[in-house]
Formats: sequence, C-alpha cells, structure tokens
Amino acid sequence: MPAERIPVTCRPARPADTSDVMELTRTIWEGHDYVPHVWSDWLADPEGLLAVAEYEGRVLGLGKLTRITAQDWWLEGLRTHPEYEGRGIASSLHNYLLGLWERTIGSSVLRFATASYRLPVQRLAERTGFHRTGELVPHRAPARKDPAAAGRFRPVKPEEAQAALEQARAGFTADAVWDLMDLGWQWACPHMEALMDSIHSGRAWWWQDQHLLLGIEDEDDDDGHRILMVQMLTCPASEAAGCLHDFRALAGALDYPEAGWAAPAQSTLLAALQQAGFTRSWDASILIYARSKDE
Repeated sequence: MPAERIPVTCRPARPADTSDVMELTRTIWEGHDYVPHVWSDWLADPEGLLAVAEYEGRVLGLGKLTRITAQDWWLEGLRTHPEYEGRGIASSLHNYLLGLWERTIGSSVLRFATASYRLPVQRLAERTGFHRTGELVPHRAPARKDPAAAGRFRPVKPEEAQAALEQARAGFTADAVWDLMDLGWQWACPHMEALMDSIHSGRAWWWQDQHLLLGIEDEDDDDGHRILMVQMLTCPASEAAGCLHDFRALAGALDYPEAGWAAPAQSTLLAALQQAGFTRSWDASILIYARSKDE
C-alpha cells in the first residue's frame, strides 16, 4: 500500500527553520547537497519565496521560487526529509509555490530541472501543466595544453555585448538548446545581465572571431577541482566538434583540469562531443520542464 500522506503546512521559511533544514539535507546526495551553502542567501532573497513544509512543529521539506528576470522564474531546491519520502510532501510544496506564481506574478515562464530517474517528479510536472522542453546530458573531458587552439578564442569586449546578445537570441548550436542558457543549475532565456556577468568575469569569448561561447565554472563533487563548463554555444552544429576540441585547450590555458558541457541530447551534438574527446560523466540526464503563465 502507498504510504499515508502527511498533512503538512506550507509556509514561508524563517531563520528559526535552519537547524531542521541542515538536518534534513545532511545525507542528501551523499552529503553533497548545495542547499546548506545557499540557505542564508535564499532566506534573504527579496524577490522570490523560500518555503518549507511543516508537520507537528518540524520542517520536513523545502522548496524555492526564484526570479531570474521578469519573464523567467525558476523552481529549485525541492527537498523532502529522506525518512518521509513518498508521503506527499514534495507535491504539497510544489503546489504551494506554483499557486503563488499563478496568483501574483505577471506574464512569465516558470521552469525547473529534475534528474531523468526522478519519475515521481516527472509525473508531478505533467499533472500540474508543465511540459518537457528538453534533455541535457553531462559530459567532461581533460583539459588540453595547446596555445594555438586556445588562441582561437578572443574575449568579448563590453562594447560588443549587444552584438553577442543578438547572436545568442538568434539561435543556438543546432537550435537544440531551446533558446536557453545555463546559469548554473538554472536555465533561462539569454539576457543582458547574465551576459555582462560572463563578460566581466572573463568567461565570454568569440571563437574564430565570429561564434559566441560563454563559460561557467563548476566544481567536482568528489574532489572539489574546478571545471570550465560551456554555458552557451552558438557555432553551427557542423563546427561544434572543432569548437569543443579548442574549448578543452581554452580550459587548459585558464588552468582548469577539466572542461565540460551539459549538452542537449541531440545526436549531432553528442557525436561532436565524442569526436572532441568528451565522455558522458553521469548515467542520468537532466530534464527541463516549463509552464507559461497562460497555460
């Protein structure tokens, strides 16, 4: 028989919930859950909503509604205490945050990501009007030491930001990224603020002086080493293998031990990654779901 649902109360989080949340997340992802590292920032976020699910005075779940831009919102951090999974807590939080977005936020799109093995979350998405917009497959490759290849990348200048944004919005590699850019476990439409962040942090380049590539730093969960990830790529699919091979050299020139990309599950791009020396780094894939305000 299915486990009995728990009648939790969903409400905005408070600083006093911190100890319960730290205990709740302690064993998630084998102790590598990112929530403890962002909890204080989430509590202080003036534009989104950090929510918890409480039962008999104890926090048994949490979730976060985050504003990326006025048009792009993100659901993240949906967690249930491991001892209470399957008791309807995640559904209650999901519905609570979705209801807030529906009632109070103007024309926009709400998205979230989940792992391909999280079947209950996928069913929850379908029940609440979300549709799957794509699938991402994480890949990695060792960085290369090749100054000539790294030299095929030129930093984007601040005065070139508008041209870069127009290229980003015009279409991605093989039109396979659904008009979204990777913001670090968030995906949203390209916008100037994110692009300028990439430019000012020195991770925005023109490849061969014509195709835009943005990078974002990630960290390996096991040993903590840094990885230079593709944030966005706009070269034609026919040139993706060459660009990605050069990207490994760019990572090496910047002293990253590895390069990576959570790439769209599109046959041309997956073949290009293999040709450029990348291998799949996670057995599962990442599914992106979206819902528009008028749906």
